[in-house]
Amino acid sequence: MNLRTCVILLGILTCRFGVHMIELAYYNSGLRFFKLKYPYELDKLKIGRFDYFNKHLGMNDYMGNFSSWLKRQSVTLIVGIDNVTIVGWVMAERWKQNAKDGHPVYVLRAIEVSPSIARTGIGRTLFVLSFKACPGHMLTKPVNSVAKTFFLSLGFQEPDRNCPVDLSSYPGYLFLPEAYELQSIPHELIMIKGGLVECQNETSVKDILRPAFTLNSLQDAEVTPEKEDTLIRSIGLNNIAKAEPKAETDCNCAGYSKLSSIPVIADVADQADSQSREFLKEHKMMTSCCCGEYMTHKYVVSGSSRGFLFVCTSCGKERYFLKNQ
Repeated sequence: MNLRTCVILLGILTCRFGVHMIELAYYNSGLRFFKLKYPYELDKLKIGRFDYFNKHLGMNDYMGNFSSWLKRQSVTLIVGIDNVTIVGWVMAERWKQNAKDGHPVYVLRAIEVSPSIARTGIGRTLFVLSFKACPGHMLTKPVNSVAKTFFLSLGFQEPDRNCPVDLSSYPGYLFLPEAYELQSIPHELIMIKGGLVECQNETSVKDILRPAFTLNSLQDAEVTPEKEDTLIRSIGLNNIAKAEPKAETDCNCAGYSKLSSIPVIADVADQADSQSREFLKEHKMMTSCCCGEYMTHKYVVSGSSRGFLFVCTSCGKERYFLKNQ
């Protein structure tokens, strides 16, 4: 691909997608990778076929979830786009606290690739771009042994006493140091250095709300301190500890060689797991989670036990279940 062709293609992409999307890399086959910045950028895109998070976590509105995440400055969302169709995505989020060495910490929440391009290394590519775009240490919590093997192969390691991030209260998390030299960059992938630098500069400022996006817009009327005490079932620490092994065995991710969808989001199993769960919106609770986070993902749960489920956006713990009468 010569310089003239690149300039023409960049002009087409700018007109099609807008000027805010940051291009990070591309393959000569046409697959390109962008960091999204604003929800409205999704208006010109289509969602491809995704199975894993839809089947196992009830995430059937991908565009709605992406739009919600993009309203948080702490989120880095990178998508792989074929023409105008999203065929792969990775989401990482800045942790509230820096590491002991003062470096930022990011949590790799999820990676998913469309089955149409499974077993082509795109999952690995999305991880590489996420790690390069987020300047700092990275954490992740695999939901089963297969996912754990995958992340260990990428360089993640079990935290030890010298780990700069205190994970004593977060069992199951793996750690990847900022200084780690990636060994798995696909040679066919063409990195766009300027895009990566711009993305790194942007992620240096975190936890700042987008324009016209206020915390008041996230506060529901139906959940007040009084109602939390009487109507909402709190998930105790003992229940969480017992439920985590179940999540480990129940979540069946793709095999290590397939890499079609490696789930990372820690979703505690309870009575709602067997029900139909649909993402509704983000919600700010009146009290913080045990990890210090106030924000939750609010789900509508249908089936034998209907109601609203609130899951912490930071650590993935279930906070409350508000049962419909």
